[in-house]
Amino acid sequence: MNIDQLLEFIKKYDESETLEYKENLKESAAIGKYISALGNSALLAGFPAAHLVWGIKDMTKEIVGTDFEPYKTKSSGKDKMPLITHLSTYTDPHVELNFDEFSTSADKRLVLLTIDVTHINRPIKYHGDEYIRVGTSNKNLAAFPEKERRLWQSFESSKFELESAKVDLSFEEISNLLDVDYYLKARQLETLASTDEIVQHLLDDNILQKTGHTFNITNLGAYTLARNLSSFPKLERRTIRITKYRGDRTLDNATFDKKGQFGIAVSFNNVIKSIMALLPYTESYDEGTREDIPMFPQIAIRELIANALVHQDFSVIGSRPFVEIFDSRIEISNPGIPLIDPKRFLDYKPKSRNDELADLLGKLNIVESRGTGIDKVVNSLESLDLPAMDITIQGNDSTIVTLHESQKFSDMSIAEKNHSIYWHACLKYVENKKISNATLRERFHLTTRNSAAVSKALSNAIDAALIKPYDSEAGRKNMRYIPYWGTDILNS
Repeated sequence: MNIDQLLEFIKKYDESETLEYKENLKESAAIGKYISALGNSALLAGFPAAHLVWGIKDMTKEIVGTDFEPYKTKSSGKDKMPLITHLSTYTDPHVELNFDEFSTSADKRLVLLTIDVTHINRPIKYHGDEYIRVGTSNKNLAAFPEKERRLWQSFESSKFELESAKVDLSFEEISNLLDVDYYLKARQLETLASTDEIVQHLLDDNILQKTGHTFNITNLGAYTLARNLSSFPKLERRTIRITKYRGDRTLDNATFDKKGQFGIAVSFNNVIKSIMALLPYTESYDEGTREDIPMFPQIAIRELIANALVHQDFSVIGSRPFVEIFDSRIEISNPGIPLIDPKRFLDYKPKSRNDELADLLGKLNIVESRGTGIDKVVNSLESLDLPAMDITIQGNDSTIVTLHESQKFSDMSIAEKNHSIYWHACLKYVENKKISNATLRERFHLTTRNSAAVSKALSNAIDAALIKPYDSEAGRKNMRYIPYWGTDILNS
């Protein structure tokens, strides 16, 4: 946008739920709230961007100019960060913010902030709070549940699930394309006697849609129950891919590389078996009997694969769930980024962008309807003395969960210790317990001689804002810790 286009924009548009005019606003917290409120309002309206313009009187739209300089301004908080860094740090998810500076013919400086929301798939927060515009005022989103509900609806991709994969089919044709026998067995419906009863259940579960005297197979039905996904070309590219490398880099030769052919529900157990067979194993001779122990527990693999399938973003083109197995780790990725902060996976009620898929996989006993199963992952990793999972968000396109091989506490990096301490604290907190130096020594099989090293690790986790003292005035020996989001004694 050039200066002439900006002046025409100002002339044409008054302040609204996606546009704000200011003269010399410089307070970082206020700007952050505007980004959240304007951005969320743009998402709600289906607009690609919202705007904030400096140098304009908000009522008269008189061009008065501004001395606001976004790239020289410091944040108004204690951190005194550069404003741009502050906004990037405390705005979640990452929003593309474009500041452009202009000068009119009368030497009046204008600054335009474009808040690009085209790749955002969850409400925008500033400092952990979500805002929305009501008229031309910024309000807390939680105070307007109807707007919040509509905003979340705008992120849903359930339309994809209910779109037709094949149309105008007879029940015989459907049975040739979908594994109806598997469906009946998994749903414990084998006693159904008539085709009409079977069809009704398939309709109720959104696997089929009735069109006159024939039926359509939905994307949901095909993706979960297909006998061969090559019959559904658009969905074939969404199947899970498993690759095993010789070594610890993708540059190392792949010794196994296979894509799924069947519906994800039909093939789920075989996928888990294939992954477990590809993992490195160690030998154990407890009680004199030889036993092969996989590098990672099956329950953790199962829950993470199920999560990757059910929480993927079908709007991300050219991507699929992916499992990469290396000599010392496994990476499980899925298209799209989470709708909630990954650090809150264990305690937050899960939000799925694919409600129909989650519901059906729950009925087929593949996922839990009550939660994400992350507690099982954390607990199973701890039971085998493994480091905590590492969750990484790559831009707006993918989420990667990495599990690492067992290693001594002393060999862990600070980040690895922080992750393990944080998830240990989360697991204990939801069990109404607190962690301490002693419980962490037990977690990592350390002795009292290692107390100083554990204290240092706890201090690092506090500095990383992952945990906090439950009672900050307790003595050193009685100090207990909880996750950063937990309720400490001062706020209980």
